[in-house]
Amino acid sequence: MSDQGKGEFWAFLAGVLAGGVVALLYAPARGEETRERIRETAGELKVKGTEFASHARDEAGKVIAGSRQFIDETGHRIDEAVHRGREKIETAEEKVMEKLETAKETVKQKVEQVKGKSAPVEEEPAEGTV
Repeated sequence: MSDQGKGEFWAFLAGVLAGGVVALLYAPARGEETRERIRETAGELKVKGTEFASHARDEAGKVIAGSRQFIDETGHRIDEAVHRGREKIETAEEKVMEKLETAKETVKQKVEQVKGKSAPVEEEPAEGTV
């Protein structure tokens, strides 16, 4: 229950109590009857206050239970999203590593081709020398 709700409850209770006391004091009755009515009214107010507090506790319990369920479900969804994200990162990493290996092999092959084409050429003896 919010603080505002508590204040409203106590204001209501004080208003009922004050109204009951004023009504009893202005009603034409003997002192003993008036005091008995005040006791009865106080007893009724106590019962109503207890019922209200019990109801408020029950409602607060429902809200708390719902909040806990929401938090648990949200936590599970977050865990699942993190797991899926990690899987995607691992898959992407594997693909990058495969492409990197392919690129290395391609570079090695090209280097070998270039080496093969530029093999040292034996020089022919110059004319006049034997």
